[in-house]
Amino acid sequence: MLRLFIFLSLMALLSSPVNAQSSQSIKLTYKAYWGGFVISKVYSSARLSNESYQVDVAYDVTGLASIFSNMKSKSSVRGNILSDGALKPLEFDNDGSWGKSHFTTKTRFDPESSQIVAHDIDFKFKKEAKYIPIAEAQRKGPDMMSYYLDLMLNPHALTVSQDLREATVFGGFFLLNMAHKCPERKTLDSGRATYTGPVISCEFTDKVVDGNFIATDKKKKKKRKKKKKEKAPKPVEIWFAEIEGLQPKIPVYAEFAIGWGKVRVYLAEIDVSPLKAEKDAP
Repeated sequence: MLRLFIFLSLMALLSSPVNAQSSQSIKLTYKAYWGGFVISKVYSSARLSNESYQVDVAYDVTGLASIFSNMKSKSSVRGNILSDGALKPLEFDNDGSWGKSHFTTKTRFDPESSQIVAHDIDFKFKKEAKYIPIAEAQRKGPDMMSYYLDLMLNPHALTVSQDLREATVFGGFFLLNMAHKCPERKTLDSGRATYTGPVISCEFTDKVVDGNFIATDKKKKKKRKKKKKEKAPKPVEIWFAEIEGLQPKIPVYAEFAIGWGKVRVYLAEIDVSPLKAEKDAP
């Protein structure tokens, strides 16, 4: 279920496209299927202007999957968009649970340097786990949501290429090395999808480079050492498409393997509208 937890977090962050050339309110909904059952829904809303951005994402596990683990998460980010298109995060909050564990992070950034000036965390995990915090010098943006938002806006980031593109990203509890490549074009044709047509297939991986939870129980340590010898999971495959009314490419389909089969995620709903008034801008 950890694989599902990581992927749904990734999909929620990716599902927040923006058009920096206009002020928009964008809402996307995704459905995750295992076999013929919907096991999770991902909701995303983005409010954009030429100078600022605000994104809220949430997901929860439903149906049969909730029997194995009750996972849910809410995240939000607010920041500025500079004249050259660069994103500068100001606030990043994340609250969620995974089974009986619960976590909350609240992060504030310096508007010029993106250095983290406040980082409050709270978690209730298993007693045998101990948190090793990220080194002070490494606590700098971008946060995960701003990183993916910037990825969606960059016209060169989601193009067909065998080159692996990497970045270091602050993930709240962890510092991550994020990597992706888009090796080929495909066609999406499914009755479950709102969009059907040509797509670019991309592969995403992540690796923790700082910050960690370690076992304090010796028996647990031995078990986890054995698990580390197992093969690394395959990359998450996400398909992107250009949809009329949205300037960047957005994720329309994804798939990945977990212990009890393959999960497939489809874009189910799209709602795009202009911000109605000046006060609606983030």
